[in-house]
Amino acid sequence: MVLTHEDFSRPSVFEVKAADPPQTRPERNFRWLPIIAIGVVVIVWGVGPPTTKLITAPPLVVTCIRFGLSAPFLLVLLWLRGSSLRLLVIKKTALPGICFGINLIFVVATLQEATVSVLAVIGAMNPALLLMISVPLLGERASLRQLIFTLVGVAGSVVVILGAGSELRSSWLGVIFSSLSLVTFSAYFVLTRKARSDSTSDIDPIEWMAGINIWAFLATVPPVILLAGRKDWAEFGGNDWLWMAIVAFITGVFGHVLMTWVHGHMEVARSSLYLLTMHLVAIGLAWPIHDEAMTITQGIGGLVVLGAVATVIATPASGGVKAR
Repeated sequence: MVLTHEDFSRPSVFEVKAADPPQTRPERNFRWLPIIAIGVVVIVWGVGPPTTKLITAPPLVVTCIRFGLSAPFLLVLLWLRGSSLRLLVIKKTALPGICFGINLIFVVATLQEATVSVLAVIGAMNPALLLMISVPLLGERASLRQLIFTLVGVAGSVVVILGAGSELRSSWLGVIFSSLSLVTFSAYFVLTRKARSDSTSDIDPIEWMAGINIWAFLATVPPVILLAGRKDWAEFGGNDWLWMAIVAFITGVFGHVLMTWVHGHMEVARSSLYLLTMHLVAIGLAWPIHDEAMTITQGIGGLVVLGAVATVIATPASGGVKAR
């Protein structure tokens, strides 16, 4: 039998077929991980305001102690992981860290001048504000559907909060402090998202929050030295340590590290809308803890918020976020 060239080029029955390349996980399966993570953040951050309101010491003292606990804790976490805080990260976290420190001073001050609902009503403006500034600052795009339901979600949050009626109590100082907390938190939020979405740097969330907390602590030191006296420090004690531990390590360290990770996977306009639901958690907890009762109107507004958030979750993202 004579073998021809065609016989050699024909595949043999004994030839081993190359294995198919491993299947990669579809992007749309991965996109649920940030949504699940932000769901945890919603609960953890929702616990923050009613717990913070239980602390009776002056705002400057509370904020200084809070960051005085969380900053070294995060540095220890980095050390246990065999890493350290880099100079590059220290520089990048300076501005957002200072904004974060000042923000918490205003949050604590608001809660000592007003009900949890007052802080929530101003905070509910955050998604609308971030939607306006995320395009020029971050280059993010929002669909018309996302824009509409963001406004619906904000409106629903306002109904939830204003539905408290006579339970909505505040002094003028409370309103001013709450407004300043909105501005400073929005600045911190956008600056963190900008750093985490930068494709030229891959910053670990724990390292990032370590830098943030160091600068936040430093931001509280000058006003504490200038404005807080020995009497103010003496007011902190007893159960304040328990509430502070929850605020510093659960709401603070765990919640913000997880949210920093989310910033690397989700546009700020979307994440800020999802965070509207934390006001439902905060107001729901303020009822049994601070006797700030909920009403039927608030329940209806809560359903509107949940519906708006669910609709935006079902809306495909713009695709501008790289998973890291």
